Amino acid sequence: MSKKLTKCVECGSKDLSDTMDTMEHEENGKILVIENIPAIRCNQCGEIYHSPQASRYIDQQLATFRNEGFENAAKEIIKSKGITQEQLGNMLNVTKQRVNQILSDGNLDAQTMIRISKSVNEPVDKLFRFRKIDKRGDKYYIV
Repeated sequence: MSKKLTKCVECGSKDLSDTMDTMEHEENGKILVIENIPAIRCNQCGEIYHSPQASRYIDQQLATFRNEGFENAAKEIIKSKGITQEQLGNMLNVTKQRVNQILSDGNLDAQTMIRISKSVNEPVDKLFRFRKIDKRGDKYYIV
């Protein structure tokens, strides 16, 4: 967290500890389970708090579920390298708008993934991954 939580908002206790949380999300009649979410737990009342980073992790996991296991990490990696969408567009010979579409897409062809990989000098499997979604009973997990 950017500003570390020092006391529980619910009960006021200062007895907090780092933990890993699991949550369930129902979507389109499916129960999606997201595991290993970094969180802070109040040891007095049990309240759980997620940081903005944890919320982004949850959003990424939900996007992976929605894309049937396809994980597009290119946007974050390219941003961390200091490459703008405009610069990437110049490298790929496409518009900034097309780059935005590509980096948000959950359905890319192999040629596009390879071109991006070569342009930013990162392995394809670091930018784009395929995760297995496992059904256990009536719940779905990313493995």
